Amino acid sequence: MGTFPALPVGSPLELTVGEFSSRAVFDSGRSLKGRTVRLTGFVTHGDDGAWYVTRLLVSCCAADASTSKVEIRAADAPVTDTWVTVTGTWVAKGKLGSDEAWPPVLDAGSVRKVAEPSNPYEKR
Repeated sequence: MGTFPALPVGSPLELTVGEFSSRAVFDSGRSLKGRTVRLTGFVTHGDDGAWYVTRLLVSCCAADASTSKVEIRAADAPVTDTWVTVTGTWVAKGKLGSDEAWPPVLDAGSVRKVAEPSNPYEKR
């Protein structure tokens, strides 16, 4: 589906929600396999009981914002809109680039509450 540049060494690997999602769903090299990553975002909940680390992605400004989210497993869900940093490992699901691969999944090793960043948006 797609080729991505090599990830830097180090663990955990700090990624934006958007970077993690793109690699999890489209990276044919499966560069996230076996890597411990750290994501920061706000908590949202699905109708099915799942919870997500979510960020607003912008190209220009808040008016063009869209959401990107990562399903978090193996950890209790914090309250909606709580800002958290989650450290964990990617769980492959679905065929690369397919609807079944979305949203990407992270098995949490740790979840900690954090303050909302001064810029809560991620650049697309």
